[in-house]
Amino acid sequence: MAYMAGIFDGEGCICLRKCKKRSVVLDISFANTNEWLIQWAKFAFGGKVYLVEQSSPSSKGKNWKPYWRWAMSSNKALGFLRLLYPYLRLKKPQAELAIKFQEARGGTGCRFTDEERAIAEAQRIVMGKFNKTGVI
Repeated sequence: MAYMAGIFDGEGCICLRKCKKRSVVLDISFANTNEWLIQWAKFAFGGKVYLVEQSSPSSKGKNWKPYWRWAMSSNKALGFLRLLYPYLRLKKPQAELAIKFQEARGGTGCRFTDEERAIAEAQRIVMGKFNKTGVI
């Protein structure tokens, strides 16, 4: 867990993103050019793996390499964050907010009341501040 927390602290992303039904969804991911590392995360924790390739020769520059991205959402992401939380250092505030967000959501998916939608949007804004500056 400590090894994965170190990788996730350095390379990971925790975000609350808007989805098409005017709600907010918890997403986590990390990317690396080492496919083994990404496949190991999938094997150990579940989730999905994506290969991200250069779309055109000029889009990323000469030295850009394809990379692998591991991701999961909602309750699966909640389980992952609960496991890593004691070991996280840099992303601990984001993880705490994400855990509280998803625990409050429970299994209700994208169905939000107006009050829940307002709270979720406020949490999404706070998460964006964490991710932009590292600290509020």
